[in-house]
Amino acid sequence: MILNSHIPKPMRYIRLCVCMAILHLGSSHLFAQSCPAGTTTTINSYPNTYYPGVTANLIVGSTSISLGAVTYGTTPISTGDLLLIIQMQGAQIGYVNDSTYGKGFTGGGRVNGYLNNAQNLVGTMEYAVATNSVGLGGGTVNLLAGTVNAYQKAGYSVYGQYRYQVIRVASYYNLIIGSTITAPSWNGVTGGVLVMYVTDNLNMNSKTISAAGAGFRGGGGVELTGGAGGSASYFRTQASNPYNGSKGEGIAGMPRYINNNYVLLDNGAAAEGYPNGSFGMGAPGNAGAGGTDAAPLANSQNSGGGGGGNGGAGGKGGNSWSTNLPVGGEPGAAFGEVSVSRLVMGGGGGAGTTNNGTGTPAGGIASSGAPGGGMVFIYANNVTGTGTINVSGASGNTTISNDASGGGGAGGSVVIAAGSGLSGVTVNANGGKGGSNTGGVAGPHGPGGGGGGGVIYSNIAVNAASSASGGSNGTTAGGITYGSFAATAPGVKQVQPISYPMSCALLPVNFLSVSASNNSGKTNVNWKMTNEENMLEYVVERSVDGVYFIPLGTLLYTSTGNATNDYRFTDLSPVANGVTYYRIRAVDNSGGSLYSNIVSVKNTSAAAVLTVSPNPASESASLGIVSTVNGTAEIRLMDMAGHNCWSRRYAVNTGNNVLLLEGLQELQAGLYVVQYTDGTATRFVKLLVRH
Repeated sequence: MILNSHIPKPMRYIRLCVCMAILHLGSSHLFAQSCPAGTTTTINSYPNTYYPGVTANLIVGSTSISLGAVTYGTTPISTGDLLLIIQMQGAQIGYVNDSTYGKGFTGGGRVNGYLNNAQNLVGTMEYAVATNSVGLGGGTVNLLAGTVNAYQKAGYSVYGQYRYQVIRVASYYNLIIGSTITAPSWNGVTGGVLVMYVTDNLNMNSKTISAAGAGFRGGGGVELTGGAGGSASYFRTQASNPYNGSKGEGIAGMPRYINNNYVLLDNGAAAEGYPNGSFGMGAPGNAGAGGTDAAPLANSQNSGGGGGGNGGAGGKGGNSWSTNLPVGGEPGAAFGEVSVSRLVMGGGGGAGTTNNGTGTPAGGIASSGAPGGGMVFIYANNVTGTGTINVSGASGNTTISNDASGGGGAGGSVVIAAGSGLSGVTVNANGGKGGSNTGGVAGPHGPGGGGGGGVIYSNIAVNAASSASGGSNGTTAGGITYGSFAATAPGVKQVQPISYPMSCALLPVNFLSVSASNNSGKTNVNWKMTNEENMLEYVVERSVDGVYFIPLGTLLYTSTGNATNDYRFTDLSPVANGVTYYRIRAVDNSGGSLYSNIVSVKNTSAAAVLTVSPNPASESASLGIVSTVNGTAEIRLMDMAGHNCWSRRYAVNTGNNVLLLEGLQELQAGLYVVQYTDGTATRFVKLLVRH
């Protein structure tokens, strides 16, 4: 007899849809979000919501994330929403004050780079599905499946800061771009990224989707009058010293002084941002370096800032004023791990040194580095119309006279996948031009280096006019480059196999828990469910080996209008083999099914014990059994496919019996199930045969 009962608990209805298999992000899961209504939507501003990640160390397999308050966006996370988790910063650097700065070793020409070690997390990303709501004030979001990657949040200390963000992905059926859509600029915590998913048709409508200049920010230009303690050979100095120019922002950290749209942002003395100094000509990660002034005592031999990097490296900043020394900022490095599954924003340019504060705005800010481009991810079934996606880096200021200029920002990154229609889409991921100056009456001052080219990945060819070129360098008095360099290599522009969404369907039920326990010789199997809309029934299955299962009985799904349901199934005659295994098969109305985890329970009743020794066995083994009858018992050995491989009949008596299993050497080595049957009971035990 099988006893079962249905214990109702709270349950709620949640309709989810399979929306994309993001194969290029390294996961085999099908991700889901609330299905968009089959209507046409027109948007005129960015559609995403941006949450800073608060969990300090998000390990692989994490199913929840603590989120801070929203910084951009007005639509909170709801159950079933698709989320993008992305590590924005997090690459360590070598910071010795010599030619090993950045990459940590000598050679390779440029004094720039980062350490490609286990702590290099930047650019990793994945899509996940929320299983609860989170308000704009932040909170904990639970995920349908564990994370594929690890993520980290850490402030500046020995190395630069680590930051990741969680972005609510905008989802549409048919979408029309109504006007220029501009991504919110990176603010050191969130932003810089725009991501959209369109299940049917995206109409570009001759409009632009832009993250141009929305990436890592340029180093802030500061008018300084010089002081003791500096050297023209220094690659990094503290921002508190009255000389040199600020490094840009990038994958390895954030400098103390930031060019925030040509308003100087001072993050404070406690937030230097890069170890042992955020000024000087060594380039950290993909950020362009600031100039090192060749006359630090007066900060008057002004040199230019380096350009940021991304798919390609940036260009070097120009030489010092009258001494003409090559102490301009080094270029931001190319991001070497770039792939369709790992992308970063364009690095910000470094600031030129300035002691006169010329240019507009005044006070030295005009000598700042320029910001890099952000990132755009678009997935659509089809694209119509023509349009532009622009993630180019910004160019340096050109109003300066007798001070040095800042470096250009690097181009950002784009992933666009569609079934058709990309030939009408032009993608620009170009590096910005380095800043120029007139030199004034004093003669040439260091121009800025060009920003590196960005990254463009598409599953089919975009418009031929698309470009990821490096930016040119700036100029100074007489139109000369004066030691500054353009970005010498282009970025990345490739057609890649990228999966994209094609349909929408219901996701299966979600198991919250499954357990099994003894109850006076019976076994109670309990499970808790949520997301049960479209469910039909639950089939309880049992196994003696945890591999081959047979159905025991069925419980029908019954709607109660609550968020979760608890179920119980009681097996009155569990298999007496010491351990019995159970699993649940959930079946929906369309015939689809989902299995629970396997659980086990050990039966400790003396009358149920069947033992075999030795185990493993080679030629023979002894089978111990407590029989309740006098009569005949049949012993069978079955392989793991259920085939009968060996059988014998034995006389048994009430009480303890020891039966000899001989001839095992004739069997192939492997795992077998020993079945004992005496007419009143069937019992099982596993035996490993090893020769």
